[in-house]
Amino acid sequence: MDDSIYKSYQIKREKVSTKLSAINKQNDLLVILRPLVFLAAVGFSLAYSLGSAKPGYLFGIGLLAIIFIWMIMKHKRIKAQFNYWESLVSINDNAIRRLDGHWVEFSNNGQRFINPEHRYSLDLNIFGQGSLFQYINAATSLVGEDRLAQMLSSPAELPEIDHRQQALRELSLRLDWRQHFQATGMLENGKKTGDLEKLLAWAEERLLFTNKYTSLLLITPVITLILAVLGYFHFIPWYIWAFPFAIQIVIVALMGKTVQQTFVKTSNTVNELKRYSVLLTCIESENFAAPLLNNLRNKLIRGSDAPSRQIKQLFTIVEMTNMRYSSLHPIINISLLWDMQTLVKLQKWRSTSGRLLRTWIEVIAEFEALSSLAGLVYDHPGWVMPEINDAKPTLKAVALGHPLIKDEMRVCNDVELSEPGTVLLITGSNMSGKSTLLRTVGINLVLAYAGAPVCAGQFRCSLMDVYSSIYINDNLEKNISNFYAELLRIKLLVDAARTGKPMIFLIDEIFKGTNSKDRILGSKAVIKNLHELGAIGLVSTHDLELSELEDVIPLIKNYHFTDKISGKEITFDYRLKPGVSKSTNALALMKIIGLEL
Repeated sequence: MDDSIYKSYQIKREKVSTKLSAINKQNDLLVILRPLVFLAAVGFSLAYSLGSAKPGYLFGIGLLAIIFIWMIMKHKRIKAQFNYWESLVSINDNAIRRLDGHWVEFSNNGQRFINPEHRYSLDLNIFGQGSLFQYINAATSLVGEDRLAQMLSSPAELPEIDHRQQALRELSLRLDWRQHFQATGMLENGKKTGDLEKLLAWAEERLLFTNKYTSLLLITPVITLILAVLGYFHFIPWYIWAFPFAIQIVIVALMGKTVQQTFVKTSNTVNELKRYSVLLTCIESENFAAPLLNNLRNKLIRGSDAPSRQIKQLFTIVEMTNMRYSSLHPIINISLLWDMQTLVKLQKWRSTSGRLLRTWIEVIAEFEALSSLAGLVYDHPGWVMPEINDAKPTLKAVALGHPLIKDEMRVCNDVELSEPGTVLLITGSNMSGKSTLLRTVGINLVLAYAGAPVCAGQFRCSLMDVYSSIYINDNLEKNISNFYAELLRIKLLVDAARTGKPMIFLIDEIFKGTNSKDRILGSKAVIKNLHELGAIGLVSTHDLELSELEDVIPLIKNYHFTDKISGKEITFDYRLKPGVSKSTNALALMKIIGLEL
């Protein structure tokens, strides 16, 4: 752990805590003073009503009323500030907990993204308890989480990876902005209620009518008023105004149901926009140098009005729809065609701004995902940005470690797959580190292809599809055993290699669900096949017979982990070494736990 990073979070937490305490004192003072001001106003009112009708009392009542209203408004602003600074305290608390290794306690672990059918995410702990997602996620919206999950589930193209790396470097330096962006997103009830697709469907809904006809209808109240004035001064018969007024009544009657349904749907939907509006403001007000960030921001400011202002215009329209709850609504509606006027404004907003809403939300999602990944750059200055090319499958990593293991416990190893067809056969006793090595390679590739830094001193690889067969489970509903499930996963892996696309595979304890003779024969056939197809990968096994492949095929290389048994204690160094393992520890482990042999 970098002490300077840890201290930077501690210092920020102290600063925001101090600010929060000051705001809390203001809040407590207002809580005390508001009732006193109210009671004083009541006292002046009683004194005035009991016979002392002096102008001074009226002045006092008015002044106290103004002060009381001001205090209510001030209290509302202070509560908003309190929530904001409280969110910042929480953000820095979580940053410290993350560095301390307590991130597994974070409530949002991305459980909803778990997909057992995905080619690597379950095996590499990308989602779920103790996952990469749980470790890095800083998104406050569902769309932000979705975008981050997408980045971790599918590799980007090389140009996109390069742009993301530049964006993450810049965002990593903007700690204050990233925390402000996250805290702002946490204000609207913290998270993510609502149905985004319903919101987008509402914004992109087909228009009810064209402006060519509505403009004629909306001038009807003006015509009615002109005719009424002319009739009043006897320029025309007085009753002429009644004809257009009757048309207004018919319009209100015919459009009543449609207007009501549209306004209800709008009121229910638009609340979800509040949280997006404040996030958009954060992005609009910032200038970025990285091309990706700059292009994202430019998507928001193409028009004359910024998205946040356009959304505020929508809120104004929604306020107009609330007129229908007033007792004067029938009179105002018929006289001015109020609902129709509001409906036209709403339709105009949807025809211009509504079509852009999807793009605005996509920009927010991208920024939240990138901000999450940028946290890795800031928190781990010792990690490196990987060098990725579009050459044939290769990988070279120096001092490669698992990013989710604490610094003081992490053991790093060098891993090299120098050309297509290279396979590393990893042998070793139980718990020696074979599976962890496979996951270490895989999870760092996931980070690399997301544009993020990797836990290594040096990392260079080609752009490849990652396939794994590590965590295999049966499926009772589909009547699939463990072994058959593994067969299906291996077939998926081999079929992917046959497509000719660059790929790397990670197979843990290959064919462990069958007898040793079939396991060895099947394993040799699969490894040879993958080698011949030009894929690269790592295979862990307890079957030392597989090490014979190195004698036949030079690109299949043996590596191993060792342990040391001393009495009732087994120790591991987790260092990858060339050659075949010469030790076993199964019997020793059985004795250590007290299993009689």
